[in-house]
Amino acid sequence: MLATRLGRSFRATKLGRVYLIDKSPIHVWKPMLHAFAAGTLNAREDGIPFAAQAKRGNFVYLPGEFFHLDPEKKLISIRITDLLDKPDLETKIPYDLAVISVGNKANDFGIGGVHKHCHFIDSLPTAEALNRSLREEVIYRSIAGGEIEVAIIGGGATGVEFAAETARMIDIGAQYGLDYLPKKLRITMIESGATILTAFPTNIARDVTKKLEDLGVSIKTGVRVTNIDETGIELDNGERIVATTKVWAAGTSNPDLLRGLAGIDLTRSGQVVVTKTLQTPSFATIFAIGDCASLTQEADDKPLPPTGQVARQQADYLASAIPRFLKKKDLQPFKYRDRGSLVSLSQYGAYGTLAGKGPVPTIALRGWLAMKAHDVFYRVHQFGLYGLFAGFVVISRDWLNSLIKPPIGLN
Repeated sequence: MLATRLGRSFRATKLGRVYLIDKSPIHVWKPMLHAFAAGTLNAREDGIPFAAQAKRGNFVYLPGEFFHLDPEKKLISIRITDLLDKPDLETKIPYDLAVISVGNKANDFGIGGVHKHCHFIDSLPTAEALNRSLREEVIYRSIAGGEIEVAIIGGGATGVEFAAETARMIDIGAQYGLDYLPKKLRITMIESGATILTAFPTNIARDVTKKLEDLGVSIKTGVRVTNIDETGIELDNGERIVATTKVWAAGTSNPDLLRGLAGIDLTRSGQVVVTKTLQTPSFATIFAIGDCASLTQEADDKPLPPTGQVARQQADYLASAIPRFLKKKDLQPFKYRDRGSLVSLSQYGAYGTLAGKGPVPTIALRGWLAMKAHDVFYRVHQFGLYGLFAGFVVISRDWLNSLIKPPIGLN
């Protein structure tokens, strides 16, 4: 979003050129990764190729993995790997101003077997790998017999939404001749806290728990994972959960590459410390936004949460602040406004809150209204990237696809 808005702004003002560096060729909206993992969305249709977006947004897409930044020489190092019959390639890109927005990754908390035996939902490649494994398990069990055993470690929004999307995938599969599959699905969710969705109000967590249990999800709270092996999960209460498909959605940490950036202040958890204008304290020409950045606002006692809502507002802020900075104008501080939270249970409903302001109280959202609000957030993101006319074309395309294509991948 930031590269698109800056590119369009620079087209008119001739302030400079924008480069976007990413090792993936496709952009997807991160809050929808759980749907790609379950197979209820297709990244090839719902994703946006960076090269195509670069043409629309007047920026330059550089395919490669960012792995180092030299703030003194103002050079960014990138590498390109996995080239067919070609050696890995490294190069350096000069910059005048840099924005670090590398997101975060899963945190295994030092628990044995997590990275060896679990799937993750923190990027498009990991989500697609999980989807392939899940689909192969469905095919295998439909012929060989036995249960489809899925264990989800982590009862936050990602784990909850993936559980619902998986149930939907199996339900839809039943409509295409595999009507015995819902009886074979067994989903277990493991959460160390007293309830799932600890970031949500208690009544929302309670309602979501009941809905998931109605879908057949077994929820275990107040227990911790101690070890994971090929066939199951060990808990601190001595219980063992047998599961072929294990999904780790129990926390995040920051990319190791950030710890190698000389002169960049980091928190203990590895986030980039930023000022109220989202600049690093040591280098005014380096900004950081999103999950990898840590900002504590004056009225708060803890940093802003690593959510898409925070990242979107920071991108909106920098889209206006960076042109001002390049014109040597003073920057107003970034101010985050919490607009509420939503969790979607696919076709089975949605729950959330609409944050109030001043005397206006926080409003709880449920059912149809919450589902539409969740869809609106996704469409707003698409309109921001495509523009008004193309955005409506995309919505029309999605509606036409719903009439002629299966709602899950069957190939």
